[in-house]
Amino acid sequence: MIKWLEVLSTNRKELTSIAEKYSVHPLAIEDCEHRDQRPKLDDYNTHQLLVWFIFANTRIYELQILIFPDTLIAVPHEPPPDMKTWGEYLRVSEQHRDVWHMLYHALDKATDITSNEIRLLMNKVDQFEQDLFIKDINIQSILLVKKKLNDVDASVGHLSSVANQVMNLCKPMDDLKWKFRDLCDHCERLNRNIALYRSQVVSVIDLYWGMQANRTNRQIKKLTMLASISVPLTFWSSFWGMNFDYIPFARSEFFFVALGIMGLSVLITSWLLVRKGYWSD
Repeated sequence: MIKWLEVLSTNRKELTSIAEKYSVHPLAIEDCEHRDQRPKLDDYNTHQLLVWFIFANTRIYELQILIFPDTLIAVPHEPPPDMKTWGEYLRVSEQHRDVWHMLYHALDKATDITSNEIRLLMNKVDQFEQDLFIKDINIQSILLVKKKLNDVDASVGHLSSVANQVMNLCKPMDDLKWKFRDLCDHCERLNRNIALYRSQVVSVIDLYWGMQANRTNRQIKKLTMLASISVPLTFWSSFWGMNFDYIPFARSEFFFVALGIMGLSVLITSWLLVRKGYWSD
């Protein structure tokens, strides 16, 4: 009967017991105990060690699986989200023809979960892109998405080559052959989608800074208009403040003439700005 076993890498006592019972290679146990492994498949003749990654609930989970002729031993570093065991989370059933069918089922489910999670992540990018045109937003949110995609690419982005290694190792026949081919294709599409989404995030960030620069230019333009209108007033205030032999404002009519000259200069300046199209937005 095909069996699925599970033990946390932090449970050293149980992990040591399983290693002795199944004669697990010391290097495989060492890899199981340490985090931040790369996606890989190591062959130790009597058994193999598969390192697989799952992106779920905005987190990246690292899952080591020891493959024996009739048993799969999962050695995760932490429990899955919202479930007691990874077997429940991946809906693994022991009613399979052989261990490779069970492994395919677990990896296929893990890849589907990762694909859906990446899609949800990109929905945030699409929403961010739409919000750019209707409200002020915080660039920090999209930068966090970019960082998360980089982390996903470093782990999930290399699963297609590992899936090919698994297929070459087990030499699948009949239905298992096209199932593993489908798994390899799914992993390759994940890799392409991650690359596409990363480029989209970069484009959105460029769009954000472009719009920020445009808003800044519009504000500078408004300030420039005000400065242009105030230039004649500044000139006349300096001119009438000069020392004259005959004070222009000694008679009231000269005062009103001076006001008219200043108002006319402002109107002419405003008319020239309108004619040049500087007021149009």
